[in-house]
Amino acid sequence: MSRVQHLLLALGMAFALPTLSLAAESPAATSVALAGTWQSEPDETPLSSALDESVWGKNALAIRSVQMTVGPTGDATLTVSRRVVDGRRHTVHGSPSVERIQLSLGPVRNSTDVRSDLTVSVKQAERRYPDDPGFTWAIEGLRVGVTTFSDDPAKLEIRVDTREGRDSFWETLRRAVNKKPSNTH
Repeated sequence: MSRVQHLLLALGMAFALPTLSLAAESPAATSVALAGTWQSEPDETPLSSALDESVWGKNALAIRSVQMTVGPTGDATLTVSRRVVDGRRHTVHGSPSVERIQLSLGPVRNSTDVRSDLTVSVKQAERRYPDDPGFTWAIEGLRVGVTTFSDDPAKLEIRVDTREGRDSFWETLRRAVNKKPSNTH
C-alpha cells in the first residue's frame, strides 16, 4: 500500500471512530440529557354537563397535573395527579387520584425533523386514591410515548394511552427549575 493509501485509511478510521462511539453512547447520552424533573402546567377542564353539575356542582373543574422524574440511567417515574375542584376552587372529597408509572427510557426509535420519539418500556403502573390509601390497583395495558425536541431541549411531549382509551392524553412537560433528580426510582 502506498503512503497516500495509508494516510487515507488512517484518516477514514479517525473520522469513523468518533461517529461509531457516539452512536454506541447515544442511549446513555439521551438518558443523561433528560435526567431531572419535568412538569406540566395544570390542565383544567370545565365540568359543565347536566350530569357533571349534578355530581360536582356548578363551575366545577377537572384538573390534571403531570410530573416525570428521570434518572441518569433512563429509569423514570411518571406521576399523573387528577382532582376535581368545585366552583370555589376547593378540592372535592374523594376526587383526587394519583397514577404512578415506572418507565425505562431508551434510545431514539424514530426521528423526523426536530422530533425524536424515544423507546419507552412501562415497567409498572398503578392508580391510587389518597382519600382511601388502601384502594390501589394496577393499570394493565398502559402505553407511554416520550418525544424530545432538538429545537427546544427544555420541552418533552408525553403521550399516555390506556387499553380502553378512557383517560388517554398527551401533555407538554417543561424542565422544572431548581429540582434535582432523585437517586431512588
